[in-house]
Amino acid sequence: MSEPVRAVIVGACIIVALALVWLLAGPLLTIFAGLLVASLLDAIVRALRQIVPLPRAALVIAVSLSAFVLALVGLSLGGMSLWVSIDQLISMLSTQASNLYDQFRSLSTASDFLPDDPNVMLRGLLPNPAGVLSSAQFVFGNTMGLVSNLVVIMFLGIFFAIMPGRYRDGIMRLVPRSARVDLTAALNQTGHTMRGWLVTQLITMSVVGTLVGALLWALGSPNAVLLGVLAGLLNFVPFLGPLFSAVPVLMTLATQDMNTLILGAAGLLVIQNLEGYVLTPLLQARIISLPPAWSLCIMLIMGALFGLPGVALATPFFAVARSLTLSLYVQPQRAGAGPPLD
Repeated sequence: MSEPVRAVIVGACIIVALALVWLLAGPLLTIFAGLLVASLLDAIVRALRQIVPLPRAALVIAVSLSAFVLALVGLSLGGMSLWVSIDQLISMLSTQASNLYDQFRSLSTASDFLPDDPNVMLRGLLPNPAGVLSSAQFVFGNTMGLVSNLVVIMFLGIFFAIMPGRYRDGIMRLVPRSARVDLTAALNQTGHTMRGWLVTQLITMSVVGTLVGALLWALGSPNAVLLGVLAGLLNFVPFLGPLFSAVPVLMTLATQDMNTLILGAAGLLVIQNLEGYVLTPLLQARIISLPPAWSLCIMLIMGALFGLPGVALATPFFAVARSLTLSLYVQPQRAGAGPPLD
């Protein structure tokens, strides 16, 4: 086969593969989310097996049931109060935003450029909730719905975590024998990367959520626990998550007084700098390292393609893609390059 014909065939295969990825974006992202859950369960089971000498399947089921029971207990004890707090927080933020809007519009230089109704401007600045939900439903599946897909993700994670070797060996049977050793090593390295990224994120989420909640509690702010939990959860998304979580915190502090707002803003700045320049670099130096600029670029691209789920899964997807590229392409290229030329 001549080189031009081979190039045309390869190009056509790449185009078809990209089209299939776009058409199957929902199922593929669901499977990837299930692999993340499996990596989290695998990390927990690896730690527990050093203490509890039980079979892997028993530990995975025990951890999954424990997490499910804890979720039910948390919802039963504070579920209704959580929803009430969320409703109160949304009402308070809306009222405070209207007050700030009225104060800004009272300025003679700004009154000519702003509409009379603050909701008009707020609707232009804030995303449409229906659009966000429809985008998420498009990615995670239109027929089953978000809740059903979350159940599917959890069960995928449990099944993958119980017998990871069987699924890996099934993939290996589709690969030529000459490439099985290298691909097995690459998959093992990718699993280590996913576990490392998840451990890093869980630690930073816990630290940020605890510090933000403690800061708001010390300042006497309402909904301190809720805002702390929200800050910790949003910290799952690097770079953008802390910015999103700072908005309701600052607007809540603005309802008290200016001194409280200044202290709260300074405290948030200290917490985010502590997380970004001390905690995360220390963890990444020991566990995993990702170039921040490329992480942000991948996040922007996946957010434009797949919406909110793409933003949430962009960084772990980049970690996996980077690990596979280094193991299967970069390192073999370096090994075969020989000594540097003079």
